[in-house]
Amino acid sequence: MVKINILFFLLSFNVIMAQDQETIGLVYNDFNKTKSEGYTLIKPTNDNRVFLINNCGEVVNQWDATGDGVSRSYFLENGNLLLSNGTNAEIRDWDNNIVWSISYSDLGFVTHHDIAPLSNGNFLVLVRDVYSKSEMVGHGLDVSFPDDDFQLERIIEIEPLGSNSANLVWEWKAFDHLIQDFDSSKDNYGVVANNPQLFDLNYGNQSNFMHVNAINYNEELDQIVFSARNLNEIYIIDHSTTTIEAGKHDGGIYGKGGDILWRWGNPEVYDNGIVADRKLNGQHDVKWITEGPNQGKISVFNNAGYGSDFAASSIHIIDQNHTEGVYTLNSGKYLPEDYFWSWDGVIMSTVMHEGKKSGVQFMSNGNALINESGKGRITEVDNMGNVIWVYIIPAGNNSNYNQFSQPGVNEAFRVTRYSENYIGFNGLTFNNTGIIEDVNSISANCVNMLSDDDSYYVNLNVYPNPTKTILNFTKQIDEIKVYDISGKVVLNKANSDFVNLESLRIGLYLIRLFEDEKSVIFKITKN
Repeated sequence: MVKINILFFLLSFNVIMAQDQETIGLVYNDFNKTKSEGYTLIKPTNDNRVFLINNCGEVVNQWDATGDGVSRSYFLENGNLLLSNGTNAEIRDWDNNIVWSISYSDLGFVTHHDIAPLSNGNFLVLVRDVYSKSEMVGHGLDVSFPDDDFQLERIIEIEPLGSNSANLVWEWKAFDHLIQDFDSSKDNYGVVANNPQLFDLNYGNQSNFMHVNAINYNEELDQIVFSARNLNEIYIIDHSTTTIEAGKHDGGIYGKGGDILWRWGNPEVYDNGIVADRKLNGQHDVKWITEGPNQGKISVFNNAGYGSDFAASSIHIIDQNHTEGVYTLNSGKYLPEDYFWSWDGVIMSTVMHEGKKSGVQFMSNGNALINESGKGRITEVDNMGNVIWVYIIPAGNNSNYNQFSQPGVNEAFRVTRYSENYIGFNGLTFNNTGIIEDVNSISANCVNMLSDDDSYYVNLNVYPNPTKTILNFTKQIDEIKVYDISGKVVLNKANSDFVNLESLRIGLYLIRLFEDEKSVIFKITKN
């Protein structure tokens, strides 16, 4: 049975402040603060379900995932859902039908951690590239290295074909971009500090040399960014190369082949700093910010605070100081010298602290959506650092938790909020099935942000209501948004005293009128 979101019908102008009482689902909602409007995609790692929720915690669509441990989920611009674990990938349509699937083993590898969708329908995957100690000693590895194998990284681009096949269309290997100052008889011998475009083979002493845990793509620059947890650094490389060029030191639109274009977080890794210069530590979820006031910069979730504080985590925006994808060095180190913006606050009386996984997304209004994986906690923070929305995932192990209980395994590797105007939602019908948990009083009191000063609207009339086509207003309105009963925006208009509803189906709608930063909602009927 479809549950209509009756929350939109609470048209009182009084601000309802939620009580901090719930333990799962929507546990905090500050109605005085403006949130990023949209829908949040959640895939609990140990659950075969995928949820798309609105800001009131209600599910507006749900999918299944084939296999265990599916942690990577991305909603694509064509309205499909891309899912992946280490051994399989699949694409499902809005109605949960599998339209494409593949076993990675058929392609000759298994993947780990993250994937990155590309706008052409392809996607990037991370693959560990394992060598024996003897092989790496042959390339300049210090002979005192304690382990029997040495793990590097491959990045592979997959082109889905048909319903169950794929092409491998591009590949990059860290192995091709190593330098060392241990064995002068090897071709890759050199001064590490003078070659920041290469990885120092003998930095650290771990079998899993890099431990790459996140990958993201920038179509405008045709560049890839990824995070190496064990090196406490993030990197940008050129995707415009051919696979052959990606294994060399020249080629591609930036002329450097597959070498590092930019790196940041730990200049000690390339002999241009000390431990005190470290800015990142165990970081996750590096990606370009794609919308809002910080568009083009890079965001990252720093698991160990500001590089040395192991008792707290932090989120950061980094301004790469680039000119059309070309990055600058200062005294041997890549800019910037420090974070552009940072936050490491308290969420509902507890310090934000996650030692594993986790992530952050900066949205069109400048707010940050934080995912603390182990806690299953998703938090929206505004650009002033105010916590304004908190959601605890109420699902795990293919079961729903009851309110006022403490959830068991409810972590999510990655969560993403998609704007209400995201192109992937075009033409889709939302399936509102209510909250996941059994009860939630905060969700029941959830309303869109209403004006706490309604003086502008005192003499405002909306007519005729019901209407067949034109809906008129007695004042000029800055912005008009029309929502269907699931909360999806179906019409949007600016600077007008009317809106034409002719294209909409017969039924009930909500219309939200904006003036400056205030708004009011009316219920209307199209007949």
